[in-house]
Amino acid sequence: MYPVGSLEYRIIYHALCALSLNWHNDDRDAIEIAQIHGVSVSDVHQTLEALYTDNPDPDAI
Repeated sequence: MYPVGSLEYRIIYHALCALSLNWHNDDRDAIEIAQIHGVSVSDVHQTLEALYTDNPDPDAI
């Protein structure tokens, strides 16, 4: 676990946000991950969204 103010945390947080935005525009990668793991696309979106919404936004701190 990285401290919220660290560069690593910021990069991971913003990468997750960018990934989520990209997947909402084009579901192909989300569909592939869902198929690999045997879950629904909505489960993939919800899990990704939870990863960045359940962790503090480093720019808001």
